[in-house]
Amino acid sequence: MNALAEAIRPEVEQGPALWQREVKPAGEALVSFRQVGRQFQAGGRSVQALQDVSFDIQRGEIFGIIGRSGAGKSTLLRTINRLESPGSGQVLVAGKDLSGLNEAQLAQARRGIGMIFQHFNLLSSRTVAQNIGLPLKIAGLPQAEIDARVDSLLQLVGLEGKRDVYPARLSGGQKQRVGIARALVHQPELLLCDEATSALDPETTQSILALLRDINRQLKVTVVLITHEMAVIREVCDRVAVLEAGKVVELGPVWQVFGAPQADATRALLASLNHELPADVAGRIVAEPASAQSELLLDVRLDGVSGQDPALGPLVAALGPATRLLHGGVERIQGRAQGRLVLACAPQSRNRLGDLARQLAIPAGNIRILGYVDHA
Repeated sequence: MNALAEAIRPEVEQGPALWQREVKPAGEALVSFRQVGRQFQAGGRSVQALQDVSFDIQRGEIFGIIGRSGAGKSTLLRTINRLESPGSGQVLVAGKDLSGLNEAQLAQARRGIGMIFQHFNLLSSRTVAQNIGLPLKIAGLPQAEIDARVDSLLQLVGLEGKRDVYPARLSGGQKQRVGIARALVHQPELLLCDEATSALDPETTQSILALLRDINRQLKVTVVLITHEMAVIREVCDRVAVLEAGKVVELGPVWQVFGAPQADATRALLASLNHELPADVAGRIVAEPASAQSELLLDVRLDGVSGQDPALGPLVAALGPATRLLHGGVERIQGRAQGRLVLACAPQSRNRLGDLARQLAIPAGNIRILGYVDHA
């Protein structure tokens, strides 16, 4: 049993403290955006932050929202818990429009929606335990119950020995774990993450993503995260929406959006993950064969649509035994092989590109002729 399951097991078996809420079936909509729009006034002019946004986030999934700076990501996320109010349309959480609630009702509804932030937002004058327990203290729970739940959450996030430590003595990753514990203190069914890993180093980011993945799977908490880090989306999300100028320009499973992006904004965001041609290869490409040693250079994109892994045997059968792999790489996203292969082969192989596409089970448009290079 992993540490997360061990942490919640006594409460699951014995009752009160950590996780008492009813777990509802996955697959139905938990958050629904219905033609959501939002305008701001900036510099004497109107800025359309969100435009006709409509999609659902399903219970039990980890949903990512990506986009360039100013695309509307944070505004959209904050409409879920009414930190931002839509100018038009509706945002439904568990089928309810929070806009019709009074202040007390909204405060109650927000207890079912945890939120973690990029900069942690911890109170420096309070200990780790006091930071985590503060929402419960404000809600008026008895101190004994607060202490029991805080201790369980400290074990959950791996900070058992930091109960009485002040934030100044914590690393960035530890501060974010405190933030996650605080966000879970009301036993929410929904967790909103606003650039939760962008202030962390790569190793710490991986540990926080692993914790969020475990919270999602073990506690059945739906997670919605916004980020500018494409690797974060690739690592943990089930589906992703791409925003550009306040509009949803692409939506789908992560493997599909990353493997065959349709929108220019998506392609621009994913550029950092591409295996670009190294300068020593790019500098040698010419439009026509220069000598008897010239090879045809092919750019092959694997989009994962077929669900098949690329086999080397059929590739060589289609292009010939002298085929060489010059550059590229293949990775797996949600169980599907995706990537780019830059191949050097005999010039006459350009007549067999249809065979190559069939062998790899990819569209013919995924194979592009880059030119020719001399065999170095």
